[in-house]
Amino acid sequence: MISNIFRAASRWIFFAALVYAPWAYGATTSVSIEITNWILLAALVLWGAELLTSGRRPQFPPLLLGLTVALVCMGGWMALNAKSIYDSEFAVFVLLRNFAPALASSVDYAISAAWIIRGALLLGAMLFISDLSQSSRWLLRLWYVIGLVGGSIAFLGLLQKATGAQMIFWQPPPPPQFGVTTFFATYFYHGNAGAFLNLVWPLSAGLVIRAFTSRSQPGMRALWTIVFIVIVAGVLANTSRMAQLVALLLLVVIGLHFGPALLRRLSGAQKSVAIAGALASVLALVALAQATHLEQPLNRWQSVGERIPADARWQASRVALTIVPGAGFLGFGPGTFRIVFPSYNIGSDHPVPGSWRFLHEDYLQTVLEWGWLGSSLWALLFFGGIAVGILSYKRYATRDWMPRRRVMQALATIALAGVAMHALVDFPFQIESIQLYVATYLGVCWGSSLWDDKAELRHHRSEVAVRTELRGLKLRCLRDRS
Repeated sequence: MISNIFRAASRWIFFAALVYAPWAYGATTSVSIEITNWILLAALVLWGAELLTSGRRPQFPPLLLGLTVALVCMGGWMALNAKSIYDSEFAVFVLLRNFAPALASSVDYAISAAWIIRGALLLGAMLFISDLSQSSRWLLRLWYVIGLVGGSIAFLGLLQKATGAQMIFWQPPPPPQFGVTTFFATYFYHGNAGAFLNLVWPLSAGLVIRAFTSRSQPGMRALWTIVFIVIVAGVLANTSRMAQLVALLLLVVIGLHFGPALLRRLSGAQKSVAIAGALASVLALVALAQATHLEQPLNRWQSVGERIPADARWQASRVALTIVPGAGFLGFGPGTFRIVFPSYNIGSDHPVPGSWRFLHEDYLQTVLEWGWLGSSLWALLFFGGIAVGILSYKRYATRDWMPRRRVMQALATIALAGVAMHALVDFPFQIESIQLYVATYLGVCWGSSLWDDKAELRHHRSEVAVRTELRGLKLRCLRDRS
């Protein structure tokens, strides 16, 4: 009984983190990052309490656990053995007395320590979701939460576009000389908002597919169709060109994967209804586009030939490439790009103007911060999760999985491939709300290698049998007393 309370509490609290992080400026401010960390910590502590009280073993692949431990140990070592701390006021590195000067260490203790705490919680969330995904009921609840959060964020962004907002509604407008900033919904940077929407809209499409291929109520079909249209409209209204390009590629992949099977399942009358629904959706998108000033992203596409060659991110990447040899085998330390890059940039032959908190190329930034060893571990964790998801789908989906698992897992894998493409020209992997959703999807993909719906069905039937027997005992006791 107590273990069931801990289990439910940990999972609902984790869902609260999924809701809070995107709405709290995408978890990009120091306060929102700290609160998100506390929510995740509460969920993981309750999960641990549930495991202790129930005596059951958590279900996740041993390789996932090994990679998690390796990354936490490596990042923790770099932080504990830090050789300096950066003084931002005077822009100098203050040396520290580290206990192993000859070994690899971070160049900033404070930044790396904060980053590894956050990273450890996200890695723990991955293990947590792998365990949660073994329950098809909780997996469906997770799916619903992701769809609703994505729809709410997209709706806010469309509302801001429609009203011509100069800034996030509850934020003061920027000074007139700066003009309208590149924000969307609760995200200060439209690229991050686009990456987040591309993570959630494939799963909202899956909810539509599930609603129309199962015995769902008309209200559920209408709800998920509206949510899907709103999120897709949000991607179109967003001014991030890369987000729109990724969305188009994802749409093609999803259409090729699910389209033929859906058409085969529909009768002639159902196909006519589906075509009519698709046309109605297109008309709804056109209406939303007119209301939300779709001409802004279209104008950005018209000037793409002029903007891309002159984009400062390419110059910044060239400077970063010159830093790679200095990063060594273990890198400069987690999260230290923002304090390492300026000194190298100043000494470069072609310095890039402006301040760079993140490099608009996540993979190169990871190499600088984690070195070749850490980057390899992160690549194995991320791309290995995608590979495990694809292999598990091919081996077990049609034979052993419930329809909800087949649809959600495939779409989560596709969404991860989309954010991997976006990371080539932006920094989605540096934003905690996006990191949290990526960790959630990776947990689903890694955990899918252990899915056994037959065993879950047997467990559910045994629980029902136990409850029935207990109910019968209570009734007999009441009859005996009377």
